[in-house]
Amino acid sequence: MQRNRPAFALFAVLLAACAVAPPAGTGDAPLPAALAEAVDLRGPYRAALCGREDMGAAACAVTLHRFAGERAAARPPPADTSRFRLLFIPGFLASCFPAADSFADVVAAARAQGFAAQVLAAEGRNGVDANARLLAAQVEALPDDDRRIVLVGHSKGGVDALELLVARPDLARRVAAVLAVSGALQGSPLADRLRGAYGATFAVFPFPACGWGEGDPVADLTPERRRAWWARHGETLPAPVYALVSVPDAERLSPALLTPHAYLATLSPWNDGMLRAQDQVAAPGRLLGVVNADHLAVAIPFPGGLPWTFTMTAVPFPRPQVVLAAIDVIAADLARQRP
Repeated sequence: MQRNRPAFALFAVLLAACAVAPPAGTGDAPLPAALAEAVDLRGPYRAALCGREDMGAAACAVTLHRFAGERAAARPPPADTSRFRLLFIPGFLASCFPAADSFADVVAAARAQGFAAQVLAAEGRNGVDANARLLAAQVEALPDDDRRIVLVGHSKGGVDALELLVARPDLARRVAAVLAVSGALQGSPLADRLRGAYGATFAVFPFPACGWGEGDPVADLTPERRRAWWARHGETLPAPVYALVSVPDAERLSPALLTPHAYLATLSPWNDGMLRAQDQVAAPGRLLGVVNADHLAVAIPFPGGLPWTFTMTAVPFPRPQVVLAAIDVIAADLARQRP
């Protein structure tokens, strides 16, 4: 296996090189069609992110893609930290890899800023229904105070958050919004291709850090199943859904994502290695922006050491600034929606 690793890596690189690279997000490229159908909050989000004291103009330009049609907007005021509780939900298989500490740096920064913030436990191999029940038990245990909840879900964690809303209306009344960070809201074409492989690999591997799971998480992420879900619930969701979409430049793509990125690029050049851009927005939904990160780096700090040096790209990405700027925009948008 060790002898084959360089050959496999070379194959993945060559395959990725054959894929269509997305045009640079310099402002001239049109916004991908599915994203253009969302409520456009790109202007306020850019103002919120680039206006932060800990986010210089050059770093912001690298972090946030710009597409045609983005309108300049005033920076929203900082969110009132006493009014919101931020609950973060990791994605598929995350609990099976404890070194992949999803949102750890964001939670630390949010607490330092004054927010009540924590990562909820989500079973990495659970289906959506089972994780919704697990999340509900944790939300029930939190104080029912004046803080409105913002559920922040990465990848499948965004889908788990939505299922919690529809499965438990009694808890949904406490939720102000859902923020999907590279959320698998519309599923992924990869789920159709990988169901069999998952059943023979990760589903049966004895990970010490996670259980065997309940349900079929990959089936829950097929586009067909997600379309059916939106047809049932899309018009009656009790909270708005905001999206941070991830699409990396080539040098920011992790080695582990080279091959799936190359496949998805045959369908759309705008993808993060696991999801197309169009998979990451709700129907209907609100678009905050398109960030320059792949599916892993957008939520997971680089763990360092083996095996992560072979799987993730150690490119600095300002996760705390990206997410907390989104909270500022969400708070302002919610305030505008109140009668």
